[in-house]
Amino acid sequence: MQKPDEIPTENNQKKTSSARDMPECLHRPCWQALLLGLAAGSGGSLIGIGGGIIMVPVLTIWGLAQKKAQGTSLVVILALAPVSTFLYWRLGNMDFGFAVPLAIGGVIGSMTGSSLALRFSNRVLAKLFAAFLVIIALRLLIRALFGSNAESCTEVELRTLVDYLETTGFGFLAGLTAGFFGVGGGVVFVPTGVILGGLQQCLAQGSSFTAMIPTAFVATMNYRDQREIAWKLAYWMIPGAWAGAILGSWAADVLAKIRDGQVLTVIFALFLVYTGVSRLINNWNKAPAGASSK
Repeated sequence: MQKPDEIPTENNQKKTSSARDMPECLHRPCWQALLLGLAAGSGGSLIGIGGGIIMVPVLTIWGLAQKKAQGTSLVVILALAPVSTFLYWRLGNMDFGFAVPLAIGGVIGSMTGSSLALRFSNRVLAKLFAAFLVIIALRLLIRALFGSNAESCTEVELRTLVDYLETTGFGFLAGLTAGFFGVGGGVVFVPTGVILGGLQQCLAQGSSFTAMIPTAFVATMNYRDQREIAWKLAYWMIPGAWAGAILGSWAADVLAKIRDGQVLTVIFALFLVYTGVSRLINNWNKAPAGASSK
């Protein structure tokens, strides 16, 4: 006859083993992380942002602190950006001449931004991130609905030193944003290309991914040094992001041909509005953070 404490002991061992595994996927089946990567890869490649504004809000809802969510997002973006860059290049939606100076400024900016972000509390960082998304989105919507878009997917000609310096400066601002908010920089790289560079949305997005690679790398290293990355979670998300990149880049190429890319710009802007407003509401309703929010 079994002793009464034998079964509880076995169950306790199972619970202990389960508890040891579950936090690595945030108390959720790891296939959900795979699906999040798929969503981020699809949506990010569709609108040229790397997927950070999809991943960061979801990861915080899953239980990660804002900084760790941003660091984890950057790892996935770093793996996703080269794949999306190649796909956009194959479809002819790339302007390397615009992307290179943008990337140079982005690297410098991402070093500054990621170091600065680590000095802020998670709560303040989350509010700034949400407000930033709304501002960028409104600017894009106004331009798409009331302004004029490029007539075709033509490249930008940077003819003078001033042109290159201006583009590098915009890249710095994008990199600063990428490192500070953990989003890869696409939310600034793309509007920079559309609003300031005069690119159609499709070319701006392809160029964004090119500039995103070194920018995301530098920012990721800073977050890694501070141990603000959930590595096991990122490993599950990356394969999904790769698969999503194929679908998203194809869809972007199709949408870019509708009304000279204005539809794609509006989709991009509306997504930013939704994400930013939902994050602002969520953070507004939270109680003031204590020591755990740092």
